[in-house]
Formats: sequence, structure tokens, C-alpha cells
Amino acid sequence: MEYSQSALVEGIKAKDVAAYNYMINKYTKTIYYLAYNILSPALGKEDIEECVSDVFLDAWIKIDEFNQEKGNFRTWLFILTKYKALTYKRKKATKNVVDIEEFQIKDSYNLEKQFFLRQDQEKVVEIINSFNRIDKEIFFRRYFFDEKISDLEKTFNLSRSAIDNRLLRGRKIIKEALNYE
Repeated sequence: MEYSQSALVEGIKAKDVAAYNYMINKYTKTIYYLAYNILSPALGKEDIEECVSDVFLDAWIKIDEFNQEKGNFRTWLFILTKYKALTYKRKKATKNVVDIEEFQIKDSYNLEKQFFLRQDQEKVVEIINSFNRIDKEIFFRRYFFDEKISDLEKTFNLSRSAIDNRLLRGRKIIKEALNYE
């Protein structure tokens, strides 16, 4: 059933479920789009969908506040959406506030550890660069680009065991150079 704006408003005021369903079907996409534009960086899809549901619930509850002489029903829904979305966004922002008194700094970031890790990484790359051309390319493709061994077999026309042996040999060289057990 098709509703005019005034018939839709009167139907919702009379708590007609068919009018309510018509409103949801007609305006869900535009309401969702507006809520998404306001909330998308801060909140996820579920929160946006919840906001849209709350807008329709507010329209059902607050329909008596809508004045047809003052404005368009669609515009009124957009205004409800805007304020509901901004309220959601504000609630999300207040949830992320941390009380500085309760905040404890944990010494998990150790500058010395980071320095040695960086040095190890540079040394690993240097070692891999010292491999022969095929071994170097196999090693980079496997461990840096996460290429499958089956793809490496086809690319280099080598058997699975040949690829595995080259990778094993490369790992051993790196372990020995870094003095790992």
C-alpha cells in the first residue's frame, strides 16, 4: 500500500503497524546512508544499524512532535537521524576516555630491545641478499610475500623437496649468523 506524507504521518500517529512498516521500507536506505556518513569512522556496522533502528523507534514514539505545517516528514526523519547519530558518536567518544589516575605505564617498550631487533632485521636482509639469485628470490617470495610452495615449484621448475631444502639451508645460514640455537 502506498501512503502520502500526510496519510503516513496520520497512520503512524494512529499506531498503524502497516504505516510503520511502510516508513521503514521507504526510508531505511536514506536513513542508513546519513547515519553511516556521521558514524562510519568511529562506529561499526552493527552500531550504525542499531542507530537506524532507534531512529525509527523515535519516529514511532515522537510522531506527535512532528508538525506537518512546519516541515516535510522526510526532513524530520533526517533531523532525528542526525541527532541520534551524533548522540551515538558522543557516547562512543566518552567510552574511550581513560582516567589518568588509573592508567599505569607498563615497561613493555624497551628501546634497547627495539634497537637490537632492528639490527637483527637489517642483518637478516643482508644475509638473504648474499644468497645466490634463485635462493634469494625463493626466500623472499616465500617469507616476505607469503607465496605458496606449490607456486614456487611452478615458477622455478623445481620439486617440492628442492624448494624445501633451499629454504631450510637459508634458515640455517641465518640462524648461524645471528647465533641462534
